[in-house]
Amino acid sequence: MALPWEYVVPGAAALLATVFAVSAFGKFRDPRAFAEALEPLRLVPRRLLLPVAVGVPAAETVVVAAFGGYAVGVESAAGLAFAGALALLGVFTAVVVFSLRRRPSARCHCFGRTGAAYAPRHVVRNAGLGAAAVLGVLGAASAGVPEPAGVAVAVLAGAVAGVLVTAMDDVVELFA
Repeated sequence: MALPWEYVVPGAAALLATVFAVSAFGKFRDPRAFAEALEPLRLVPRRLLLPVAVGVPAAETVVVAAFGGYAVGVESAAGLAFAGALALLGVFTAVVVFSLRRRPSARCHCFGRTGAAYAPRHVVRNAGLGAAAVLGVLGAASAGVPEPAGVAVAVLAGAVAGVLVTAMDDVVELFA
């Protein structure tokens, strides 16, 4: 059975747009706190922490805007949005892996609030989001003409999944 690309693509777009929108909003809300969360990682010189803390959510916002373009019918925006999301997720995953290996005390500030210490679940989360981006890239070129009701269900499911992803650390802590 083939994947119903015409529904996978909008569902994956809603998932990723939700995650990146929440992430960008949280970081823009307090860029100094995000810069402070980056400091223990020692990935950039101290003088560049604030510019990086503003640049990361700016890049996330560009991805969200590209998904917005796709949502209003700019078909070429889908590929750009999914590729941008995949690139950012690659960088974020590399940072998490680096942290797990060298800076075990570093904490996830992924969604604008200080969360749990980086853990393997953050790599798994990013891999799952990356898989959604890959499906989106593959499906964007081959999607057929969808039924509006099916798109609505896919978008709602993607957005709900996105909210759950952004609350992952809170859910894990609740059951720990």
